Amino acid sequence: MKNSRAIVVSLALGLSGAAFAQDPALAPRATGRATERAPAQSRVRQEVKEGPLSVVRIVDAQQWQTGAPITMQISVIAPDGMSLQLPEIGSTFGPFDVRPSRSQPASTGKAGMVVELVAWEAGPLEIPAITVSMTSADGTKTTATVPATSVTLTSLIGSELPLTELASEIRGPVEIDTRAWWWWAIAAGATVAAGAFVWWLMRRPTQQPVVTPVAPGEWARREFDLLESQRLPERGDVEGFFVRLSDVVRTYVERRYQIAAPDQTTQEFLSQAAHHPDLAGDNERTLGAFLRSADMVKFAAARPASDTCAHALTAMRGFVERTAPPTSEVEP
Repeated sequence: MKNSRAIVVSLALGLSGAAFAQDPALAPRATGRATERAPAQSRVRQEVKEGPLSVVRIVDAQQWQTGAPITMQISVIAPDGMSLQLPEIGSTFGPFDVRPSRSQPASTGKAGMVVELVAWEAGPLEIPAITVSMTSADGTKTTATVPATSVTLTSLIGSELPLTELASEIRGPVEIDTRAWWWWAIAAGATVAAGAFVWWLMRRPTQQPVVTPVAPGEWARREFDLLESQRLPERGDVEGFFVRLSDVVRTYVERRYQIAAPDQTTQEFLSQAAHHPDLAGDNERTLGAFLRSADMVKFAAARPASDTCAHALTAMRGFVERTAPPTSEVEP
């Protein structure tokens, strides 16, 4: 995506016990039509020590908002000759999407790790605990765990904006001169055109080619392949990518489970889809997280990175494969 927004987590290892420190920070907060600076989420520092093993984790950001970058840093300090094992972080870390990590190899008793994350939900979010291990030459193992902490993100949309602020420029009704003769001319032309169209329908050949219906799962797979071949994120069209991908996913769910919801909001659509047992549990959470992320791109100008787009496409392919019937069964 253009202007990629990521949450960078820096992992630093050090000191036994747990100590927490916060530095003051300011972030913009939308109130009505004005934007003012107000106290927001502050920098978080956690320090843990187990014997000679020290772990420090620092979480910081310029803007504590959904889609905005946050830095979380982890560093490790241990005696020379010790083998250090850093935490393994996959494609997700708690409520965050994870970008490729950068690790600093252990040398002279020090090691470090940097991970980039992206969050699309506002409110308090928990950053999970991390554990670092140290193994001596004789096989003695020491572990230090930095406990979970939380940060609070604000919405990019400004959910407290009253509707009256959005409609302040609406004016009263405008009178239309219905006596103008061209209204009659337009109506007459439309009537003639409609009659000609009906005549054409009656005169055309009745034999039509037979079209074999395509199962929803197969249809979705073809659309995913077509969307991937267009390479929209690489061309800078992140919004177009998410608009098309969300349309394919919604259409698949509508066809697969007979949900007629072309004009429903994301929340209404998810509420209706949740009635089907196939869309419970992990499938419901995966679908909901993607559709809300797509809304942030379409309506809140969020711009995730290109690898986040690829991750979203992969996640939706997996969702279709889990919910589409086996080839031995007939899809509706």
